[in-house]
Amino acid sequence: MMKNILVPTDFSDCANNAAELAIQLAKKSNAEIHFLHIIRTPVDWKNLRKEKEKNFPETLHEIGHARGELTKLELKGKKAGIVTKTFLVFDKDTDEIITHLKQHHHDFIVMGSHGVKGFKELIGSNTQKVVRYSPVPVLVIKSKSKTTAIKHIVFASNFEKEAHQSFLKIMAFADLVKAQIHLLYVNMPFQFKETDEIEIAMQNFHKKCPRGTCSINIYNALNEERGIQKFAEKINADVIALTTHGKTGFIKMIAPSITESLVNHSNIPILSVNIKSK
Repeated sequence: MMKNILVPTDFSDCANNAAELAIQLAKKSNAEIHFLHIIRTPVDWKNLRKEKEKNFPETLHEIGHARGELTKLELKGKKAGIVTKTFLVFDKDTDEIITHLKQHHHDFIVMGSHGVKGFKELIGSNTQKVVRYSPVPVLVIKSKSKTTAIKHIVFASNFEKEAHQSFLKIMAFADLVKAQIHLLYVNMPFQFKETDEIEIAMQNFHKKCPRGTCSINIYNALNEERGIQKFAEKINADVIALTTHGKTGFIKMIAPSITESLVNHSNIPILSVNIKSK
């Protein structure tokens, strides 16, 4: 499943949690790993003459700190026996993450998020932008999560056929970490369906994407986000997995804003898989 993992980092606690998990995943899948840090400088740093750099002591200090932290991450990766590369780029925004991903043919992203305030130095309010536009799966780790072992994954969906291909990637991830998958349909008042109707759809979906350890669950809630969050908390889920349409949001059942809302408000890591990805 994974051959080349990208880890954007700002060296915060949640970014370091993401780095630790990414190293574990890379080791399990024998994947290469890239750590990427972005620095926004007050001037065009790449074209600044060397003798002018001393006029920006704070930027020099930030660059020195970043290089030191990237070296630590590189050593951690290499100590784990993983091919590890680090990248320090200047004067870029979150689009650099997607650019880097395409240039280096990454097939998975692991990143941290501080929640409502966003991924403060690197992502800012654009954590959601990376999730929304990434053509590859994105695993978002929260500041409060210590994801040392992933045992339970909630997959929320409407269980129509267009989700099958993406679900195969979620199954591959679950197989890699040896986790149980809990299929979840959130039944809401304004889109109410009877239990037997939902169960038939979920069972038909499961037959086409068979996995012996999947459980089938229906949860009644006022809205999708509340239902997903409450069910995940109820079973002590380690990851919430959802299939997205890229810029248009989650497939039919899920409102377009749910990806951003769950990334911002859930303390449980979010795995987002774009339905258009190959």
